[in-house]
Amino acid sequence: IKLRIKWGGDLSEEGVRWQMQIQEDRINEEIMREREEEIRNIHKGMHTVNEIYKDLAHLVDNQQEGVDQIENQMENAKDNTASGLKHIEKANEASSSQCVIS
Repeated sequence: IKLRIKWGGDLSEEGVRWQMQIQEDRINEEIMREREEEIRNIHKGMHTVNEIYKDLAHLVDNQQEGVDQIENQMENAKDNTASGLKHIEKANEASSSQCVIS
């Protein structure tokens, strides 16, 4: 079987198979290039996500200091309030007049 192609030459069956193989190889190379590009894009995306997590961890660490300070201040306020209440109760017991606590 011989085929006539555009440039006018005849190809044998082996020649046709050879050209088909070349075409298949080109398609496979293009597929591989596309896959490599997608892998690079995935890698970039993973790097971006990693940077976001690092930034988030940094923000949480910075905010944790503020939360710890607020917690300490609340504990101090609670202790001071309890101490103040004890002083008022002692003053109330010591005085002859009554102090009303509401």
